[in-house]
Amino acid sequence: MDYITLSNQAFIALGSSFILALMVILIVRSIMKNKSPNGLRQELAQKDNFAMGISYASTLFTVLVVTGFLFKNLSFTDIRADTLYGILLMLFAFAYIHIGKNIHAHFILKDFNEEKEIQHKNICAALVESGVMIGNGILVLGLYNWSHAQSLDGLLILAVTFILLQVFMYLNSRWQEYVFSKANQGSSLQNQFKFENISLGLRYGGQTLGACLAIYAGLASAAYFPGKMVENLLMVVMQCGILIILQQLLSALAIRLALPKINTESEIDQQDNIGIASIELAIYIAVGLLLVKLF
Repeated sequence: MDYITLSNQAFIALGSSFILALMVILIVRSIMKNKSPNGLRQELAQKDNFAMGISYASTLFTVLVVTGFLFKNLSFTDIRADTLYGILLMLFAFAYIHIGKNIHAHFILKDFNEEKEIQHKNICAALVESGVMIGNGILVLGLYNWSHAQSLDGLLILAVTFILLQVFMYLNSRWQEYVFSKANQGSSLQNQFKFENISLGLRYGGQTLGACLAIYAGLASAAYFPGKMVENLLMVVMQCGILIILQQLLSALAIRLALPKINTESEIDQQDNIGIASIELAIYIAVGLLLVKLF
């Protein structure tokens, strides 16, 4: 059997990650069930709540991708130590994703109750939440790739850097609100989310994912200085800030080239043109992925 290339460690890693993934699915199912006053089965199968389905799908997608990504980087040369380390990684990763999502819901979009709107079948709210959930998963993976921190001072640097990244998310959201308000006679973007404008949810989610991918690229190209808080924060601000601005400029240029002589603000903001919003979504994500590949 010497021609079989799969090692015992590979099977152990596969089995461990699959078991953990099943546990994660059960945990996510329990959380979603508690979020729904009518029960998850009734919301999805009986009430046909598409918004709840989108929210559930994005949560599952995020936690499973993060689980697979982090376990992929474990060597499993020491099974017990690596398994314990992997579980701790999962706990920290999911905690950061949960914190990031709550920061966005309660501080960045404080005038818009996502959970309540999702229960009322607001698909726009589900798309906004999905972009934030997946985006925070990308931020967590970017931080892990950047530092691989295991010491206490490294974990402190990660925590402060994560809060700094939430500031970037705040600024990105405020910029979107400013652009919307300017194009719509001072109207509030958060209030408009309540009217179930699906195209707005697609655009907001796309811009959020694009910004998070730009941050991931910035972290991938930034140097990490063990034990040095100020140097790391300055490096992250510079690298991620530049790439976010670059992502926004390149996306805006690509949209103008792809949709010539089309008033995208009017089509999305006022006419709920899902086709135009889908094109913008694709461009934001594609430009973000291009930056990740390049940097």
